[in-house]
Amino acid sequence: MNGNETMDDMITHFTKITNDLSFLGDSIDNDKKMRKVIWALPQSWEVKSITLKELNDKKEIDFIGLIGNLKTYEIKQQVGEEKSPRKKKSIAFKANPTFFDDDDEFE
Repeated sequence: MNGNETMDDMITHFTKITNDLSFLGDSIDNDKKMRKVIWALPQSWEVKSITLKELNDKKEIDFIGLIGNLKTYEIKQQVGEEKSPRKKKSIAFKANPTFFDDDDEFE
């Protein structure tokens, strides 16, 4: 998944590829499809992908459920970004020169 690609775009592209492979005689089962989609998630979705991997290992989710889950997560992320836009922090440091006389003792 590219940084500017939506979940719908990714799933459309993925479905086209799997349908073409199926047409050529190389069908992919749902479990493998789910692993491929989870693997393709960007780094910013790391927590979600770990959760989905655990659910997939337990067979608690199917491919259609996975797609719905990912779309819901994407929408929640977009709403969260709209509510609290990230503020750029600027940190400035001010250096004060300190001069020591030869008579001062250093500890």
